Amino acid sequence: MLVRRVVVRPRLGRVGGLLFVLLGVAAYPIIGRAQTLGDEQIQTGGRVPQDWDVTVGIGVGAEPTFPGASAYRASPIPLVAVKYRDLVFLGPGGLGVNVIDWRGFRAGPLLGFGHGRDQSDDPHLNGLGNIEPSANAGGFVSYTLGPVRVAGTVRQAITHASYGLTGRLQVDYRHALVPGRLYFGAGPEVDFANDRYARTWFGVSPGQSAASGLPVFTPGGGVKDVGANANLTYRYTQHILLRGFVDVRELVGDVADSPIVQSKTQALVGAGVAYHF
Repeated sequence: MLVRRVVVRPRLGRVGGLLFVLLGVAAYPIIGRAQTLGDEQIQTGGRVPQDWDVTVGIGVGAEPTFPGASAYRASPIPLVAVKYRDLVFLGPGGLGVNVIDWRGFRAGPLLGFGHGRDQSDDPHLNGLGNIEPSANAGGFVSYTLGPVRVAGTVRQAITHASYGLTGRLQVDYRHALVPGRLYFGAGPEVDFANDRYARTWFGVSPGQSAASGLPVFTPGGGVKDVGANANLTYRYTQHILLRGFVDVRELVGDVADSPIVQSKTQALVGAGVAYHF
């Protein structure tokens, strides 16, 4: 079956094309929120857009020690993103291809990597064993209308297929507080997971129960958490971008009742700086 990529080129203004600057921890299982800078946040002062866009930087965030933890830890956040034209993008969220790009509508495949969980991360995990990192594959779809973007992603673990499938629905709103300099973004999010994922991350088998002292628990799939995020981005110079962000979500459904969960409320707070070439 031959699949053709549909592309409609937008008019080029001061913004030098779309750059997916994924500032955040999309690959982490805790919050999984990619911090994305929009077109207007990386204005290049009229420079002719190049085929390649590259952004590198570093940040730090405070996150739970494991999904459902009450304790927090500081974690470094690599700020690396590469984009080739409007076709291929690479960042913490993974490698994606815009197979469809038409009048604000985009869709395509995603290939990513998910971190695991070590029982040494927190004393509460003793006896539960480790969850190994896994590559994942899936797809995305989004529609942008003015300052609002509605998006959905689905990911299936592939190197450890028993880890299951996850998905996300989100709405992002962006507003220029000071055009060309300061931008605000915010929006709600809903995450869901199938039975396999729920059992891997929040279930307690009879063997784990005997080793950890936690009761046996077998959760089902469905909506995993609901939440919202907000971010503030400052374009310090033509190439240097500063960002602060917060992401708060509440575990719901079966996973919220897991004996592994110490706190249903999970948050990520952080800041970073990146350089756009």
